[in-house]
Amino acid sequence: MNHTNNKKMQKTYILLNLFLGLMISTSFSQNEKPNILLITLDDMNWDSPASFGGFIPDLTPNIDAIAKKGVQFNNAFVQAPNCSPSRAVIQTGLYPHQTGTRGFYFVKDNFETLPEILKENGYFTGVLNKVTDTNIHPDFNHYWSEAMNIKGDKRDPKSYGKLLNTFLSKAKNSNKPFYCVVNVADPHKPFYNDEKPNAKNIKEIHPSKIYELKDVKIPDFLPDNDVIKNDVLNYYNSVKRGDDCVGEIIAALEKANIAENTIIIILSDHGASFPFAKSSIYLHGIKTPLIIAFPKAFKPKSEEKSIVSAVDLAPTILDITSQKVPKEMVGNSFYEVLTGKKEQIGAYVFAQFDENAGGVPRPSRTVLSKKYGYIFNPWATGKFPFVSAASYDATYKAMQELSKNDEDVAKRFNFWKYRTLEEFYDYENDPNALNNLIDDPKYKELIAEFKNELKNHMKATNDYVLPAFENMHKTTFLNSWMQNEIDLSIKRQKTIKWKREKNQSGSTKNNAELFENTEKK
Repeated sequence: MNHTNNKKMQKTYILLNLFLGLMISTSFSQNEKPNILLITLDDMNWDSPASFGGFIPDLTPNIDAIAKKGVQFNNAFVQAPNCSPSRAVIQTGLYPHQTGTRGFYFVKDNFETLPEILKENGYFTGVLNKVTDTNIHPDFNHYWSEAMNIKGDKRDPKSYGKLLNTFLSKAKNSNKPFYCVVNVADPHKPFYNDEKPNAKNIKEIHPSKIYELKDVKIPDFLPDNDVIKNDVLNYYNSVKRGDDCVGEIIAALEKANIAENTIIIILSDHGASFPFAKSSIYLHGIKTPLIIAFPKAFKPKSEEKSIVSAVDLAPTILDITSQKVPKEMVGNSFYEVLTGKKEQIGAYVFAQFDENAGGVPRPSRTVLSKKYGYIFNPWATGKFPFVSAASYDATYKAMQELSKNDEDVAKRFNFWKYRTLEEFYDYENDPNALNNLIDDPKYKELIAEFKNELKNHMKATNDYVLPAFENMHKTTFLNSWMQNEIDLSIKRQKTIKWKREKNQSGSTKNNAELFENTEKK
């Protein structure tokens, strides 16, 4: 090889390296990798938005606008019907019992999470509002480039626009794409216009439109009553204010001129704060209005065939961003559904309730298809009444009062409090779970099939409820098992770092030391 040819090859080699270096240096710029904006609404029922069949056509114009340009999943679920466990699933791709996030306390981080993977691979990560409930461990900086709560009224739509503006400015300065979780406080209790001492100035932050009693109707899973209808009215006005927040978030995104390269994901963390919705694993507790919008890559459509859930979100987002999905994540990516390469993902979804925000355990498990659902309640022996956040609200109290003189309401109210060991519903024909088919001989084989699916899932995920499931017909065993779970819960409440200042054991302010199994890896 002569000297001239050698110099040409060297020049070519240098130019190639410069090109590759340029490609590497810009591979995480705003214009290359997509940004991801994940918006949650707190305690919003899946069927409240008009785009998901809501009966108030102008209630959620901002959510509906995203639905029109996105993939709308009409068979989407969360894994837990209460806040902190549900949000943990989104960021981990694992079930609550796998991570230990049964309730409202921090756990050991001994696995890779979605935000830390993205952060380690060139993303600027952020969580805005509900920072504590979004995280499994108190070392927020490990996961997020920015973790910011709202300073001021978290029900004020403009607060969300301002906070996102701040985040977007920092993301721009980082010269990285971003993954940002924005948690809208509405329509969580207290609702707009609720008469509660702790409502503070929530009533002063008005939704863009205020509805009246004539505009709303009571859901079929609740009794017909004036107090309940007023509670439902306040809920829908809170949904409206939540949608106003979504509008301010999208406006901030568009103002920054990056909307075109941003994937918008929107969902609710679980159902509305009413009996038989929030804190339950019926449809109205765990079904969610999931939308994923990115028109330049995902053709807008209403997705009916696939059944997906929150545990699938982390692997899906990692797939979208070309990141390796950790083998520990049990969720399944539905990226190919978004791109149109597949029409069906999954046949079953699994969900659970473990304990309420105060630390009272009442574990339940469910397996659902698009048509049926089986539920197992190991606590439902008649000895342990159910207690949840809804137990202190207007609708619950109204049901309690009505049950004194109305036999039908009494039957429904007592079922909510004590449930039954097993439940089976034809959700296609009975979405409100009013007719338990567990003893109907016509469904014997189908019930056996669903129970087998749940048992296999519990074994595969090392579910602590499995011994109760395998001994479900031994009441003495179940009572003993439940008492042990209560004792363990009380120990946790007294010894670990809690996400709330109080639980059923009292104040947790002084629990500065983390419990042994909650130390950072």
